[in-house]
Amino acid sequence: MKSLNCILGVSIFLLAACDDNNIRHQAELTVDELGAGRYSVSVGSEDAPSIGKYYADSGNNGFILLEDDDGKASQIYRRTESGSWSALPDITADTRVRFINSVPILGQGSALTSLPLSYVMKTPSGKVAKFTLGSNGHLTAGETDCQVSGDVSEGDLGNVFTVSLMTQNCDLSESSNGVLLIDNDYQPAVFRMILDADNAVLDLWAYEE
Repeated sequence: MKSLNCILGVSIFLLAACDDNNIRHQAELTVDELGAGRYSVSVGSEDAPSIGKYYADSGNNGFILLEDDDGKASQIYRRTESGSWSALPDITADTRVRFINSVPILGQGSALTSLPLSYVMKTPSGKVAKFTLGSNGHLTAGETDCQVSGDVSEGDLGNVFTVSLMTQNCDLSESSNGVLLIDNDYQPAVFRMILDADNAVLDLWAYEE
């Protein structure tokens, strides 16, 4: 495939990356960065934007969640202390994430100790799981066939917690890792868990029982 120069009238640019010898290079991810804090953001075109949330600390840590038209998580981007961004699902072409709008989110600070104890959630296949979340961050399975357990810990980003999830009889991967997000926009859900499910985004919403 010959070299291509593509100009797309959107705010996320996907650029095919091949040289004249048909050799692909590793796809590169570039993200427009905002200051430390939390933001509601939109990307894409003005006529059909994708909305999401952006979290960043004063260091190099960052997290971006983008949703589809149904409000489900469709793409996430993470930046670590090394300063490099990664994508889930993986990108296959050079990608630039440019925000067409960003609005700071004020307040909304939460701690695990302030959250309710008992929860219920439904998996994508329709199975129901009940569980508790202790102030120590332990997720303990309840009396349902679908068993959910694991651990939650506070991270460097406000309202973004690290979660390690284990499941049984839930039609899900037996173990997965990701983040737990708390946001007033998710009500009546208390929080949602965004997990890496074999290079796909798994979006689970938890409601107080």
